[in-house]
Amino acid sequence: MRGLLVRRFGAPPEPSEGLTEPERAPGSSLVRMAAVTLGHLDRSVASGTFPRHPEPPYVPCGDGAGHIVESDAFPEGTLVWIRGAGLGVDRDGLAAELVAVPDEALHPAPDGTDPALAACFFSPATSAHLAVHELAGVGAGSRVLVTGAAGAVGSLAVQLARRAGAEVTGLVSRPERAALVPEGTRVLHGDADDGPYDVLIETVGGPGLATRLDAVAPGGVAVVVGYTAGTKLELDLPSRCVHDVDLRFLNMIRRAPQAFALADGLLADLSGGGLSLRVDRRPLADAAAAWADLAAGRARGRVVLELPR
Repeated sequence: MRGLLVRRFGAPPEPSEGLTEPERAPGSSLVRMAAVTLGHLDRSVASGTFPRHPEPPYVPCGDGAGHIVESDAFPEGTLVWIRGAGLGVDRDGLAAELVAVPDEALHPAPDGTDPALAACFFSPATSAHLAVHELAGVGAGSRVLVTGAAGAVGSLAVQLARRAGAEVTGLVSRPERAALVPEGTRVLHGDADDGPYDVLIETVGGPGLATRLDAVAPGGVAVVVGYTAGTKLELDLPSRCVHDVDLRFLNMIRRAPQAFALADGLLADLSGGGLSLRVDRRPLADAAAAWADLAAGRARGRVVLELPR
């Protein structure tokens, strides 16, 4: 059976032809995988520095989609999107032709859903929705700055904020990334040098966040969603107290019940064209190159590896 293996920490996954076919245990289903997502969490787990990880060699990827082969809970042929139950974090993940998945991690997709979209929508769509609506309370007339606006979470945050009636500015790291921001959005590159904004949706983190907080009006809200540009930040606390910006953090583990409650509606919205998510499709054999592109910021959307049918 074909799939991917992370053979040692710090190395990209390698294609393998010799994986053992799984056996279905009670409370699980056998799924023929159609697509798996490569995400930053998968890279963190494979680095060996994440607090939880399987021991190499292991099969990576915790998000994917496929069709039911054998199950007590779902009809044969049902397209399911898969997330949860420690897949790719505490145990082998989904990057194989055939996987045995705990039923708790299986979620039927609407008829006609693109498997690649079903594989990759959950994290960016639910994160963006919770950040924009639950934590930031964006509404009509809100002045919103979204960093990493060319990325998956950022581009969806832009769309959701605009749909709520906000005035949205997208911030990108390089001028060429502006073409990936939803059309019609005001775009800046580098660090924000204007404002004030009522809301900052922060998807990149790093030391530049201190400067971006200065662009938020006193009494405004900044929501930290991600930290792809760095995990460390130095703040001058007296200045921050005087400036009085409400700094909030999106904890997707604590908000998992809300995220799963939103998921079906968001997937239907994406499938119907109400929202859009750029998908960077790659064959399974190109996993190492896709891994490198994701690390270097060259991916043009959510990186999805499609398995041969």
